[in-house]
Amino acid sequence: MTLAHQAAPAPVVTALHRAAPECKLAALVVFVVAVALVPHGQVLPYVVDAGLLLVVAVWARAEPGFLARRLLIEVPFVAFVLLLPFVTAGPRVELLGVALSEPGLWTAFGIAAKATLAVLAAGVLAATTSGPEIVAGLERLRVPRTLTAVAGFALRYVGVIVDELAALRQARVARGDDPRWLWQVRTVARSAGTLVVRCFERGERVHVAMLARGFDGRMPVLGLAAPATARAWTVASVLLLPAAVGTVGTVVA
Repeated sequence: MTLAHQAAPAPVVTALHRAAPECKLAALVVFVVAVALVPHGQVLPYVVDAGLLLVVAVWARAEPGFLARRLLIEVPFVAFVLLLPFVTAGPRVELLGVALSEPGLWTAFGIAAKATLAVLAAGVLAATTSGPEIVAGLERLRVPRTLTAVAGFALRYVGVIVDELAALRQARVARGDDPRWLWQVRTVARSAGTLVVRCFERGERVHVAMLARGFDGRMPVLGLAAPATARAWTVASVLLLPAAVGTVGTVVA
């Protein structure tokens, strides 16, 4: 059997994938808040939070490559953070022969640790919860319907925009254009303008069609997880207990 005829690997489905989306969203918010409230100059709470996140990621069988790609989002912030030990005033310490600000080092460490843990936690949520389920979870958490409707449209139209962009690029290449070179930037800019116009036109057509079919502001949801039970909320609370206790303990101390 050739590779082309081999069956695609079955999607990973764990108990965390089947959990109610509103429960996972609330857990993400609590975890991020607990990480954000860790006081300056502390290390142990970050270790506890990282261990908790590692346990959840292993439980969810999240791919390390997927989570690593998510970390690319924070690269610009980390680049800025690296300057803090050089420009912050205060006592200096020697590190590899370079005098660095001790308060700047602690500040840089705190910002990088908080950003990394928050991004990885959001990555675990994305690996275990589909876009429609996230929108449904927001609705169950009583998020205003306008915000959930906008989020639902955005999720559904990302794929449409990507397909339109690919079609425009293929049309340019078929006409002898090579968008890899700098002198083609004007053509790329014109394609971007055309893409914006197409998106607006398609959005208007879709909105008119939805109104004609009785759209009332709520997107239909099909095949989603059942609402969270008391047991699900209890499990989420127990999992988040170490992070909450660690943060509260350091704040009180």
